[in-house]
Amino acid sequence: MRQFARFELLGAAFLLVVCALARPASANTITESVSGCSGCNGYTFGATLNSLGSNNYSLSYTITNVSGAPATAQSWSLTLFPSGQSINSFSGFNMSDGNTSAYSVLVGKSNNGSNGNCNSNLSDAMCVTLSGVGSPSLIGQSLTFSFNFNCTNCTALGSWDFLSHGTCTTGTGNCYAISVNGTSTPPLGVPEPSVLTLLASEMGLLAGVVLFWGPVRNGFLQRWATLFRLQPRLTS
Repeated sequence: MRQFARFELLGAAFLLVVCALARPASANTITESVSGCSGCNGYTFGATLNSLGSNNYSLSYTITNVSGAPATAQSWSLTLFPSGQSINSFSGFNMSDGNTSAYSVLVGKSNNGSNGNCNSNLSDAMCVTLSGVGSPSLIGQSLTFSFNFNCTNCTALGSWDFLSHGTCTTGTGNCYAISVNGTSTPPLGVPEPSVLTLLASEMGLLAGVVLFWGPVRNGFLQRWATLFRLQPRLTS
């Protein structure tokens, strides 16, 4: 019985290892946001970076109108990596309203003013600007851009530089124009648990259950044997 209990423990441990390794590592996802800034004017901005492995990443960028005047999205850029690291090979460009033909995804950094030119000399940033085809998107409640890209041996900055501007649908001028660093969610000082940490905690829980179950099982067998005047073989 004791040997059988050991096999039970080993089998359960093996299943936990398989389940834990199959779980995606949430620490490979970073989200930053901007709100309440000078120039936000009732708009918020958020970006989520996912590491896909092999130097490949996916990015989603959302502009949300919380209490601002109606606006169309012009250009925006994000500086994600330290100076000298190089972004390249964009693919899979999508927008929540499907208006991808009106925008271009480029390497570089825009400004938050009246033009959407991208400075391609800055390879650590990405820029989305008007392509000259069709009309820019009305943000409505929110507007999301998403795409994939490659960046070899790159490490994300602790705080990203958000630049963005959108023009008002009525009158003239910008309804929002920002140049500000984002705030990480969760804060970088509070990392999410890794797969190995989760596995260790699950193994500890399993060991506690097995150690607790042994005495309980033996007590049950003892009471059952007493009832029927039998002599049980107790295990630990």
